[in-house]
Amino acid sequence: MSTATESGGPTIGPGGTTSRAGTAPARELDQLDHLITVLRSGGGDDPRVASQVGAVAAQWRRPPRIQVTGRAHAGRSTVLHALALMSAVETAPVDEPDVADPVLDADIVVYVLSGALLPADRRILATLPSERTVVVLNKADAIGSRWADAVIAAEQYRAELGILTLPVVASLAVRTRAGAITDADMATLRRLAATADPALTLSPELFISPSAGPDVTEREQLLHRWDLYGVTSALVALRHDPELLPHALLQILHAASGIDALHGLLHRRYEQVSSLRGGELLDELDRLAARALPGDGGNARNVLEDYLFGDDARWMGLRAGLACPEVAHLAAGYPAPAPADADDALARAARWRAVVSSDMPPAARRAALRVHNGYIRQWERMSSAGL
Repeated sequence: MSTATESGGPTIGPGGTTSRAGTAPARELDQLDHLITVLRSGGGDDPRVASQVGAVAAQWRRPPRIQVTGRAHAGRSTVLHALALMSAVETAPVDEPDVADPVLDADIVVYVLSGALLPADRRILATLPSERTVVVLNKADAIGSRWADAVIAAEQYRAELGILTLPVVASLAVRTRAGAITDADMATLRRLAATADPALTLSPELFISPSAGPDVTEREQLLHRWDLYGVTSALVALRHDPELLPHALLQILHAASGIDALHGLLHRRYEQVSSLRGGELLDELDRLAARALPGDGGNARNVLEDYLFGDDARWMGLRAGLACPEVAHLAAGYPAPAPADADDALARAARWRAVVSSDMPPAARRAALRVHNGYIRQWERMSSAGL
């Protein structure tokens, strides 16, 4: 039920697979393979450079790693299943007596909380870079009496930790991803929505109490399949619109779990990691070109420089620049990395040229220059000025 945003690097697709979307980057793999093939067939030092380029390309192609971690019983496994990402793995719990904490070295770390922050949580989170960490406030339905209470708690944690925190009910997300609302479920839910006191869902014990009516078995099955939060959310939806169909109600329950916001955030972080890796790839190719020996019978330097000044490398550099944490906020208003037309490309290039000329750290200036150069190349192609 989640979709990948437009991008040129690897993105998380349905079921956690990776795919490539966007404009020029659809050819990046082919261009790199062609580059390696040309180097391998060259003379002098070219074959050795080809092996080095192949190793760098293999590192870039490796899917970003995602670790799901947290204390025992926080819901790590449930969050992992709710996300359904092939590149995500669950670690051993942190803060276990007489056991070393797991090594948290993935490209993205999802730290699962369930309830109040403990000193152990603060200790672990203080060691993780905020730009590659996401905190999940799981079991958000147990916080306060409404979803807004969980949102407020998540915001308080974000302010305290300096790490983006999202409330989620992972158990409901797992149910909506794997199950369906049956006709029997709908019949019971419609009946309860029309006749039952809303206070019936204040606790599981009240919900399955015999004093609420003779349909105890049906209510027990409903509670087993959807949990109290899911049942409560379904009844609220049906009281608002009694004509809801099962599929529409399932979508509402999925949204009520909060998993889509987490999935969307991981999409963006995944794309950012992939884009930054593209910048690292270009940096390494630039170093290899500078070290290539001219006059040894090979042509590695010229071949590498031709690639680095080509359309695909410019696009990769553009995306790497946009993903740079020091300047990423300057592109927050862009609906997509690719410009809409030549005029848009030129306007973006002019803006980033001004950024390059401003007073900023070297890493930020380099990122801005990559973005500027990338949009100049886009303008040339869209306007035919480069022909």
